Amino acid sequence: MGTGSQVRLLLWKNWTLRKRQKMRFFMEIMWPVVLFIGLVWLRTANPLYRQHECHFPNKAMPSTGILPWIQGIFCNANNPCFQYATRGEGPGLVSNYNDSILARFYLDTQELLLSDPEFLQLGRLWRELFTMSTFMDTLRTSPEQISGRGLKVEDILKDDETLTSFLLRDVPLPEFVVNELVNAKIRPEQFVFGVPDLHLKDIACSQTLLEQFIIFPSRRGLYRVHSSICALTPQRLQIIEDRLYANVDFFKLFRQLPRVLDNHSNGVDLLFWARVLSATSEKLRELSERNSSKALVEVMSPLLQSQGGSPPSFSQLMGAVSSLVCGYMEGAFTRVASFNWYEDNNYKAFMGINDSTRGGQGQYTYDHTATLFCNDLMKELESNPITRIMWSSVKPMLMGKILYAPDSPAVRKIIRNANTTFEELERLRTMGRAWEEVGPQVWAFFQGSVQMNMIRVRKATVPYTL
Repeated sequence: MGTGSQVRLLLWKNWTLRKRQKMRFFMEIMWPVVLFIGLVWLRTANPLYRQHECHFPNKAMPSTGILPWIQGIFCNANNPCFQYATRGEGPGLVSNYNDSILARFYLDTQELLLSDPEFLQLGRLWRELFTMSTFMDTLRTSPEQISGRGLKVEDILKDDETLTSFLLRDVPLPEFVVNELVNAKIRPEQFVFGVPDLHLKDIACSQTLLEQFIIFPSRRGLYRVHSSICALTPQRLQIIEDRLYANVDFFKLFRQLPRVLDNHSNGVDLLFWARVLSATSEKLRELSERNSSKALVEVMSPLLQSQGGSPPSFSQLMGAVSSLVCGYMEGAFTRVASFNWYEDNNYKAFMGINDSTRGGQGQYTYDHTATLFCNDLMKELESNPITRIMWSSVKPMLMGKILYAPDSPAVRKIIRNANTTFEELERLRTMGRAWEEVGPQVWAFFQGSVQMNMIRVRKATVPYTL
């Protein structure tokens, strides 16, 4: 039988089978047609998505610093994809977040404050305040350390004082009595709890009180001053007291007070304080007008203003932190799904899909090597899908240990440099704990301390001249 006959016979056979099995014939015809129609429908219902080239932000290592390291972890949690090259792809650059609010605010602060010589003098203000505080504490606790010392009256009078001429011409008092008064020393320990409720006549007419408040160069001078001043009328003594307060230079007074305890101390220069604080307040006002400060206030205001007494939601907190730390503009990047196993498991955790082989990921296991506070914090972090993703990335770096080899000086130097970031975190925690202890003391000092009460003395009027 020839080839043509065999082909005709095979076609006749297949045709006969199809005629006898009409349903099979129909399915063989319609099945490819249905598949083709389905593909056409999918193509028209879901238009093509064109994905541009992706530039992923780099993730800085801990050795680059705290802020770039935290930004690299937090800002890359959603795997952003940028169409153009990022800043971190340039040579020698590790941060992509110079447009973030915190970065711009830090640059403005560095430009206006940290480079200003007047602002850098705030350290001197703190040292002078500490010196004054030490002096006042010594007055309260150990007044015997300055017993026999005092402030010379002549040293705390104004340069253009009129008290001496008033005592000589208007009262009048003998010249030797005026010299004894001007060269006498006032005992500061008698004013440790404020200005006593005594008038000049009460002190001048009592030899005991006069000796208690004033140190005279000689015993004879004490008797002369006592006899001369006590002979004056109460009205005249009140005028002398008012004139004394009017001629006291409080700028000199605060410079001389710490020198009673330490002769090498420079005291407190109130004129310097006024100049530095005035310049700093001007710089702070200029900083508050910068766009970075306005953006910072705009982001933080909704968080500080409680809505209906309820705290801000977690999404609001995350949005505020993203604006502060990352500075990504809306629509500046696209979201690209990751095929990385580690990140893919993060997405499963975010969607609440737990792998049964992991023994119940949602169940927190108590860590006996950490404190109760740390366990509560970690349990709270692992209870939320978003914080669980971030915590799973940071936890090995914060709580784990890196094994390294060989144990050589060069390797130890590398590990030491890598640990500097965590040393800064520890330093920040120490500063926070110190502020918790010092903060109430600073508040109490400015509210009701003896030093501030002395400044608030209403009897003295201090002219403000620069």
